[in-house]
Amino acid sequence: MQAIPSEADVVIIGAGVTGASIGYQLARHSDLRVAIVDARAPVGGISGRTFGQIRQHYSNELMVRIAQRGFHCIQNWDSVVGFGDPGYARFGYMLLVVEDQLDGLRYNIELGRSLGVDTSFVVGSQITEVEPLVNADGLAGGAYEPEGGYIDVTKMVLSWLTAASAAGAHVLAPVAVDGIITSSGAVTGVATSAGEIRAPVVIAATGAWARDLLDPLGVEVPVERRRLDMAVLEQHAGARALGTCITDGNSNLVIRPDMGRHIVAVAYPPEMPVVVDPLAAASDADHAAHAERLTAAISERLPGLTVASTVSTTSGAYDVSPDYHPILGWASEIAPVDGLYLAVGLSGHGLKLSPALGEIVAARVLGVDQVGDATPIDISPLRPSRFADGDLMHLSYGPSARA
Repeated sequence: MQAIPSEADVVIIGAGVTGASIGYQLARHSDLRVAIVDARAPVGGISGRTFGQIRQHYSNELMVRIAQRGFHCIQNWDSVVGFGDPGYARFGYMLLVVEDQLDGLRYNIELGRSLGVDTSFVVGSQITEVEPLVNADGLAGGAYEPEGGYIDVTKMVLSWLTAASAAGAHVLAPVAVDGIITSSGAVTGVATSAGEIRAPVVIAATGAWARDLLDPLGVEVPVERRRLDMAVLEQHAGARALGTCITDGNSNLVIRPDMGRHIVAVAYPPEMPVVVDPLAAASDADHAAHAERLTAAISERLPGLTVASTVSTTSGAYDVSPDYHPILGWASEIAPVDGLYLAVGLSGHGLKLSPALGEIVAARVLGVDQVGDATPIDISPLRPSRFADGDLMHLSYGPSARA
């Protein structure tokens, strides 16, 4: 059994992209005793089975600014983090839409450009110039970001955890958190499979397990577990390789290049299935349904890839909020529990946002405007109470783009 500290100043539950980033920033910018706890080995949860695509295309200024800060971190990793490598591969990112999504696309492009994002509107032959494999028939246009691409999530998380450990944080994995302990309405620590850790502050960065830990405390967050099915394909030798990361807002296809002739692809259903047990494997019928959606979407939008063969399929459980945006803030805003900070409901955005979220959450916990050279960002639109207030974040497209 792994030895654990009996006390800490901050316990972070979850060592995926979000928890690792928060833990690193707290350890780097304070003298607090930080413990990062996860039931699985590093990168053993959904962070290790995620899509990896990154972009700056969003429907509101806040998300654009957070994504921009994330890109700054990824592109300047040596100076910002100083350890390891995020595995950033620049392939460009293109979001394709049909007519009824065009107004939202144009708005988002202008929003991004006004904030300094390198993005442009492409249509017709301009789309196929960016990615010759695309069938542009029926498309009203697209948004193209040359800096888009993907990251190696394993490299990123392990780099953060190692840097956090070097800065004095305890990385405890695999150690399961069985519950958050409170007394008189305040957090006093966590109960783990290896014993209790006493701490006045706990950060929930638990992904799909958020409700399991929060519900017993009366902290009600409108987060559901939804399953994402993902396939790795291999393009046949001699066939044209996919060279761009693509989201097709019409067919809900999200697809990107990977190493060698490999391609990673997701074809979203109209509604992501609700998952009761996040550890349960998807059924053969689930994988067959995803394969059918994937075949149809690729045949429509990227017909040159229909000869690609499936190498593997995998599924993971995401914590999804009603507006597909993160929930960030102190739990005391929605329940009588002090000392509990929520970083949940990321809805698959964690990869793009986690570098900035680590800085933002660390600053909130430390009670300062910013950490390091990060420009302060007002995250009040992501507050836990926004759902009760009826003030949800704007979403221009369907479940695939989540932008």
